[in-house]
Amino acid sequence: MDLPRPALVKQIELHLSVEGRGFSYLLCDRVSGQILRLSRQAALAYRGFAGAALGDAAARDRLSQEDAKRGFTALAWLRQMRDGARFTKKRFNPLQMQIPLLDAGRLQLPLEGLARRCFGWPGAVALVLLALVVLVLGIRNDWAIMVEFRDVFSVEALLTFGLVSPFLKLIHETGHLLAATRCGVRLRKAGLNLIGLYPIPYVDCSEADLVATRGQRILISAAGILTDIAVGLTLFICWHLTDGAELRQVLGRAFVFSVFSSIVFNANPLMRMDGYFILADVLGHRNLGTDATASLRRLWRSGLGLTAQPPRFRLRTEIVLALYGLASMIYRWFILATLVWNLLPRYLGVGLIVGAWGGWLMFVGPILQKVRAVPPPGPEAAPVEGKPRRRVFAALAGLALVGLAFVPLSPVTVIDMAPDTLATYSVTVDRPGAVLRAAAPDARVEAGQPLLALENPDIASRLALAELRRAEADLARRIDTAVGAAGAQRGAEQVATAEAQLALARADAAALQIAAPAAGRFTLTRVLHPGEYLAAGTVIGQFLPEAQQTVLVGAFPESRVQHFDRGLSDITLRVGGRYLPVATDRARLAEEVRTDAEAATAQRSFTLRLAFDASPAGFGPGGAQARIAFAPIPVWRHAAGWVAAKIAQFRDAEIAERQQRLENT
Repeated sequence: MDLPRPALVKQIELHLSVEGRGFSYLLCDRVSGQILRLSRQAALAYRGFAGAALGDAAARDRLSQEDAKRGFTALAWLRQMRDGARFTKKRFNPLQMQIPLLDAGRLQLPLEGLARRCFGWPGAVALVLLALVVLVLGIRNDWAIMVEFRDVFSVEALLTFGLVSPFLKLIHETGHLLAATRCGVRLRKAGLNLIGLYPIPYVDCSEADLVATRGQRILISAAGILTDIAVGLTLFICWHLTDGAELRQVLGRAFVFSVFSSIVFNANPLMRMDGYFILADVLGHRNLGTDATASLRRLWRSGLGLTAQPPRFRLRTEIVLALYGLASMIYRWFILATLVWNLLPRYLGVGLIVGAWGGWLMFVGPILQKVRAVPPPGPEAAPVEGKPRRRVFAALAGLALVGLAFVPLSPVTVIDMAPDTLATYSVTVDRPGAVLRAAAPDARVEAGQPLLALENPDIASRLALAELRRAEADLARRIDTAVGAAGAQRGAEQVATAEAQLALARADAAALQIAAPAAGRFTLTRVLHPGEYLAAGTVIGQFLPEAQQTVLVGAFPESRVQHFDRGLSDITLRVGGRYLPVATDRARLAEEVRTDAEAATAQRSFTLRLAFDASPAGFGPGGAQARIAFAPIPVWRHAAGWVAAKIAQFRDAEIAERQQRLENT
């Protein structure tokens, strides 16, 4: 059997590293600095294989064919990785590129003194003092800097983030450099990661996996987070000590970005950044992300009844790893959806770019990288099986996805509903007058019970005058009746006119007394004082009768009007924790046009009215929620409607922003 040249084997080192309760076997290429993780069996096989290649006769005699195959495969992997880094011409990828600029190891010796101070007791004392100063300033100013979080997605904030991010990231990577220097770990290269042609500095700390202890690796990983905290505290102090409005705004937005990036990305163990490596070292599971993805895939395939690789860990460990992998995937989707959801309505082009960019970085890029990573063949390469089955499975999955686009689903919306206290159940003053007495502010009343009593001298005078005219008309009728038939007819007409005027005066006087039309609950919406004058049309409260039907109203979104016109399939009303069905023919949609006097424009809104068989007095202050399901439409129409809604929101936001700029100028 042919063995590789000894010179090649001498360039490879096999390292043993503690991982949890066991060990991790790492094969390192000293030329390229690349590291390959091996299983224990593969590491033992390579050890014998390397001894045989270096001329050890005893190792050559003990070397079996299977061990030689495993050792040759591991060596072939490293050679392929080295040749790929040195000779393979990388494709131009504007979404993700890496440009090494310098040997970071040359900076470590001049920075050794600074590293000892920053990651020793002087650095710890300085960080504590910064935190105390920030605490004092924050309490004195009631944490006024938090207002900078409100406009985090404005144009000015995004431009500020774009300008300061590379500098903050450079300081962050300097923290890693100083921590590695403090721990005696040699750094390799430093440079820029171009993500969408956007520069992000980086340093290569991969040698920490070989020579650093677990505590040192945790310190190196946490150094970036500690640096971000120190930078954030410093920006916080500078923001409070600065008077200039523009500079203060830049400092506040830089503080927001530093805090936001640290919490959401760097310190979060669900992203493969500093927090992830800290968690992996704390748990003693160096390959946490890869093993979690593999466990999730194995459990998923096993659940679907497909062929899966045998588990590497116990069932409990497999489940925990799979849950971590699922949480990591969901979190990445959540971050991407949050960014797109906030950017797309305001900045359509930027939102689409961020969505495509984030989707590529988080999902498409890693998948393509795994697909392109083909294992190098061993001495006896076996043909790869299962490709036709995978292709059939992929084709079926594609057909299933296409079919899902045409599956009809019902659009659903939830609307807050409440009794129609502004119209149906409002208590209004019909005739003006001064308050004599009023019912309790909130109480149950019986039918006919007085709610409000008013007095109006004008109405009282008209009533007295009408009664006097009625008496005069009756006397005149008697006199005219004695004259003859013509006089009797004239007298009857005068009496009829006087009676009509008296009826109107009595109606006005009766309108000054407001009584409950039925049994129910009356609530005053304003404080009434005796003698207070109330104009006609004044709303004094609301009356909810103990009837068997309630009219509920709620604001209906304009984007759902077309679905309402197409038809309803189901209405469910949630009242006090109960879910009650409502007939679809009980729903009515009304369009209202309101005129804005200041803007001289007309705005329209839609109100949903729903008749429900229940007493309105039983509704609490929280009202109810109506879940309305419309006629089913295909999934692709759901997606098209969502895109159209986002475009409309973008246009509205653009118009509002331009209007605000015009007002400011």
